[in-house]
Amino acid sequence: MIKTFHPSHSSRFLSLLLLLPATCLLIWVARKLAIQGMYPVSAVVVATGTLLAAFLVFQLTLRVEMDEHSITRSWLFGARTVPVGEISWLSCGEVKGELMLGIRYGKKRYMQLSSNTLTKEDLRGIHKDVLREILAARGLEGEPLWPLYMPYVDFDEMLKRKHS
Repeated sequence: MIKTFHPSHSSRFLSLLLLLPATCLLIWVARKLAIQGMYPVSAVVVATGTLLAAFLVFQLTLRVEMDEHSITRSWLFGARTVPVGEISWLSCGEVKGELMLGIRYGKKRYMQLSSNTLTKEDLRGIHKDVLREILAARGLEGEPLWPLYMPYVDFDEMLKRKHS
């Protein structure tokens, strides 16, 4: 079973509508500043425009794929694959109206997805599927989630509690 998630068409269109003119404006301002000899300020404006353009490309080309063994977040310039068996910590919470899904795996490696790019329903579905797959992969079905009453689950701690 492979599930694929993309930003909605309206989200992509809105990003293109807002970020493309802003990027062009920053490039134009940087050019005018460079002509006037304000090179340090022009460099800062160019860097800001470059970051904005990279964010636009990320928004337009983002794709999240899930299967039984891994989660892959990819975009035009790369991909990150997280094996389900290596996930040690999973968090899903809302911050200022934005839903954030955090996945910690390996040694201090982290992947984050937000409702800025995917819908809240997609993020909740990913969270539910990943939680189910991790509990099954580690033999933790039926065990109480740890820590109690927190917006995250620590699977390593759950394994320690199960075996102690």
